[in-house]
Amino acid sequence: MYKINRLRDYSMILLAFFAQVFLSDFLKVGGAKPNFMIIMTVFFALFTDEWFGLEVGFVCGMILDIFSLRLFGLNTILFSFTGYFIGRFNSKIYRESIITHAIMIFVASFFILSLYRLFIGIQNKYLVSYLSFGFLFSPVVFLSAAYNSFLGVFVYTLLNRILRLGETSIL
Repeated sequence: MYKINRLRDYSMILLAFFAQVFLSDFLKVGGAKPNFMIIMTVFFALFTDEWFGLEVGFVCGMILDIFSLRLFGLNTILFSFTGYFIGRFNSKIYRESIITHAIMIFVASFFILSLYRLFIGIQNKYLVSYLSFGFLFSPVVFLSAAYNSFLGVFVYTLLNRILRLGETSIL
């Protein structure tokens, strides 16, 4: 079981935020930017419980909301819900698997990005007429979710070695 150390964990979250701010434009692939905050939320939710997953999701979402100019609080709500939900069911998931981690990052990214596009579309009166299945689940959402999953495998491997969580498996 992962031992929570808030100073270390929040430092890693802050480092992930700086990586997202300064590296995401350089790591952009086909219109999809990596979201390291989603990766961190999923990682901590998988290796702790639902309450720390909620806390990490809240912190990650709040950091993004503070430095964002759109819909203050939306990231906080979406990330908190995602962290709580993954943390709630992490005992039923084989969390030492890299593939499980990639799948959870894909699902979380797809959920957060799709709902974010929905609320931005509702908030912007000019986009309301474009709200459709194709707008919400555009290829950019799938590409971003797949790209986050791909990067999440490397971040998971790095954090696993730094934190000495133990053996991992591919399946």
